Amino acid sequence: MLLTSAIRRAASIRPDGLAIVSGEQRRDWRETARRVAALAACLREQGVRPGDHVATLALNAPKYYELLLAAWWAGAVLVPLNTRLSQAEMGYILRHAGVSALVVDEHFAAAGAQLGDEIDSLSGCLALDDAAYARWIAQPPMEAADPKPDELAGIFYTGGTTGQPKGVALTHLNFAFAALNMQRDLVHDTQTVYLHAPPLFHLADFGIGLGVTLAAGAHSFMDRFSPALFYERLRQDGVTHLQLAPTMLAMVLDAPERDDAALARIRSIAYGSAPISQALLRRALDAFPQARIQQFYGMTESCGACTMLPPSCHQLDDGQAGKLDSVGQATTGFELRVVDADAKACPPGTPGEIQIRGPAVMRGYWNAPRETQKALRDGWLCSGDAGYLDEAGYLYVVDRLKDMIISGGENIYCAEVENAIARHPAVSACAVIGVPDAFWGEKVHAVVVVREGCTLADTELDAHCRALVGGYKVPRSYDIRETGLPLSAVGKVQKNVLRQEYLQNKGGSR
Repeated sequence: MLLTSAIRRAASIRPDGLAIVSGEQRRDWRETARRVAALAACLREQGVRPGDHVATLALNAPKYYELLLAAWWAGAVLVPLNTRLSQAEMGYILRHAGVSALVVDEHFAAAGAQLGDEIDSLSGCLALDDAAYARWIAQPPMEAADPKPDELAGIFYTGGTTGQPKGVALTHLNFAFAALNMQRDLVHDTQTVYLHAPPLFHLADFGIGLGVTLAAGAHSFMDRFSPALFYERLRQDGVTHLQLAPTMLAMVLDAPERDDAALARIRSIAYGSAPISQALLRRALDAFPQARIQQFYGMTESCGACTMLPPSCHQLDDGQAGKLDSVGQATTGFELRVVDADAKACPPGTPGEIQIRGPAVMRGYWNAPRETQKALRDGWLCSGDAGYLDEAGYLYVVDRLKDMIISGGENIYCAEVENAIARHPAVSACAVIGVPDAFWGEKVHAVVVVREGCTLADTELDAHCRALVGGYKVPRSYDIRETGLPLSAVGKVQKNVLRQEYLQNKGGSR
């Protein structure tokens, strides 16, 4: 398949060209391909067979990227775990996906050991610390399994609107098509050095990385994002291509470590998760004089980006800047439409549900036929987002039908947090909303009604939530009250009223 043949191609056309350039680590494509094949052979020795589901839990590093590719080389199905999830959330995913092997790096050895003891389907937890990695890559390599295009390649879990995450089942064709689009749209070539600043378990970063591999470019890695390490990587590794959420972009521009000479060498910046303000864009244009700046919109269910707002629309000195409020036009191979409640096409400028069609759209949700039937209708993916198209086919996202909060580039589903809060014995009712935040774009705010005769402090709620959901999902502010939530005539919580109350009161307790 294209994604394993891309590794062989890179080793063939650029055997001495850099594949990994990350801090002290430097290796060419010949050696990288050999290591991927050796890691795959070790997975086979550990009992992993074609079609088996392999979960990974690790921080960004060259060995982690090689491991992800090695799983495909061995014919396995990837299930990357979000490192910020709670133990309970990880356990749910491992059970739901039917994972047979879990590979963890040294940072998650304890969590991996505990999960290995708890999950019956796991044959064990495989450690990939530096010592184990050295042993694995010393093994004889194996020939690639080369899965077929329609075979399952990965199950990437998203936050669940019903309180549990959903596994998005993606094929090798989905990934190959998406990677080809990334390679073309971001102009990856053999001189590209892409910095994996977002985590690799995010499909957006992994997908861009695949585009770099298709181009036989090079990869640089940050294990955790910080402005100081960001500038260190730019200087040491010769980074040329970036993907940064607007919040991350603001952080590096405001950092005391700012290095304008390093910024001037950047050729491309991709961003998503939120629109960019003209004020921040103006600063970015000044700081990155050689960079093409592009916005992408998509979702895990479309295997990443399905629209792109090109560099021409990010120039503030011409008429195209008016498109900055949009997320761009459909990328190659994708179709977009906006429909009303009766599934009829909306005219330009009229909001409705955004639907997507194309070769990268998911197979469905893993072990969730009802959810799949709701999401895939007549060949179209129902995004759950509300928006409209203009006469030129530019898409404008105006709301989130799925009640999702995007905070610092992370997707947070309100129902998931609400379900966690509701498990506290002192909670009678609750509602979670996204509210504006100058730094994160949005933050999680919880309105909590306490049971009669009970008292509840926000610190107690914090501890309760952190035991059940990832830290980034825990509310950053609370409104703890005795009065009930505002309800509509049909008994639904009126979150628009709660948002108005928050803005009038300018926050809650913390």
